[in-house]
Amino acid sequence: MLGYKQGYVVPLISVYGRSGAGKSTVVQFVCENLDISYCFVNLRRAKTVFGAANLILAELGQSNLKSAQGLNLAVEKISNSIESIFLKEKKKLFVLVLDEYDVLFYDKRGKPSDFIYKLLVLEESLRAKGYLVCIISISNNVLSDYEIDDRVRSRIGSCEVFFEPYSKDDVLDIIQERAEKAFSKKIDEKVLLHCAKLSSEGHGDARRAIDLLRVAAELANLQEKEISETHIDMASDELQKDRVEKILSSASYQLKVACTSLARVTFLTGEAWHSTSTIYKQYGIIISKDTKPLSYRRVSELLTELENTGLAVSQTSSKGRHGYGTQYKLTVSPEMVGKACFPIGGRTWYSTN
Repeated sequence: MLGYKQGYVVPLISVYGRSGAGKSTVVQFVCENLDISYCFVNLRRAKTVFGAANLILAELGQSNLKSAQGLNLAVEKISNSIESIFLKEKKKLFVLVLDEYDVLFYDKRGKPSDFIYKLLVLEESLRAKGYLVCIISISNNVLSDYEIDDRVRSRIGSCEVFFEPYSKDDVLDIIQERAEKAFSKKIDEKVLLHCAKLSSEGHGDARRAIDLLRVAAELANLQEKEISETHIDMASDELQKDRVEKILSSASYQLKVACTSLARVTFLTGEAWHSTSTIYKQYGIIISKDTKPLSYRRVSELLTELENTGLAVSQTSSKGRHGYGTQYKLTVSPEMVGKACFPIGGRTWYSTN
């Protein structure tokens, strides 16, 4: 990003990593501490590509458009708004941060790749006027994992920043600092260490560690006791149960089946990580006989959606000459998922028959 001092910036920086790794916090901190103009937009509430455009307009201080007015007009208004900010703030660089970027790709009819292309063309047109613009996308996966066309690939380059999950020591440092500010009494170091261990063993989510400590404190307060490792374990069970029930209670039938497929293969094999093809095979076994199965690609999209709920995490690994493949792992117990979803076809979810 500092290349803007020499009059050059990359058009798009892809920031990716697992939930709770600090991506959004760090990007926002960097933007706030550089001499630049920026706009931070969380796309989580966008259900369509056009909805994402309206969220960007809203953060830029513009009124929303109706879908009938078209995406081209929305992008034109975004461009005009950015140009106005340049004229007003007199900065050399404007950064458009799009958090929860992967939400765009849930809208298959809205052509998310085309929207990205329009934003990149917007950058080029502003650059021709002497304005430097950079887009930072923040998501759980690298941008190249998504379905984007060659026009976009040829423009975005390969500027990627990966956030590794927090280690146990990292999480411990974070919750020690939070505990000192949040509690009037010093928390036993063993309790904090246990909390950090549970969180780092899951998937290095600092938010989960803070939630664990908070709920453990509430449980200990109800019992009128000091916070102990037992309270951390109780809090972990409580948070997992609440999260699973909340997410799956409102999930579609197909998402429940996809989630149960991952839970079932995890339960039967005793292994944590599973490829998309393995999960899809289980999906074919579990899906109700009177329901039309989804395509492999659509189930793959559901697994990405499942990851975004926090019930699963993914990793991309090399398969040699066969390219790269994605594997998924539950962040909660398979038994908890199975019981929260349903018995299917008159059989229990874990049946080997």
